[in-house]
Amino acid sequence: MKTLFVYCSDDATINSLCRESAFKKRDAKSLQLTRFSRKSLLSRCLGAAKSDAPSRKDCTVDIDEFERVIIACDEFAGIISPEVVDFIKDNNFRYKNVDCIVFGEGRSAKKSKDFLKVCISLSGGTVQNCVSVSARKIKRQEEDLLFSVRHRLVV
Repeated sequence: MKTLFVYCSDDATINSLCRESAFKKRDAKSLQLTRFSRKSLLSRCLGAAKSDAPSRKDCTVDIDEFERVIIACDEFAGIISPEVVDFIKDNNFRYKNVDCIVFGEGRSAKKSKDFLKVCISLSGGTVQNCVSVSARKIKRQEEDLLFSVRHRLVV
């Protein structure tokens, strides 16, 4: 089963851990969604509400050739990054199994997970699992991200 691992984080350590995780997994391709500018997540979210952000049509991956999609992203106060939202809106997730990883903890992470589930469902995908992971714990352990959340994604 071919897997697409899509990730977006403001933290360079988290991005490198995601990149390494995708390289270790067979039949997996990784795609890092980059931010539009050097602004913070909050500034980007507020800027996206004004609709002055450019379109994300430069995705070089054909999502139809993958059976499974894993989306990993940051959250801030219950908001996920606009790059991830645009990626979901620009692609058709119909008949795709999607697993979600949100880097955060607490009530705001739960709010972000619910928002992510709704976005994917509106795009036609099926969210199998959605977990939240503390970014501090992942960075401290410096281990394979997919390996550390494997048990939560399977159960």
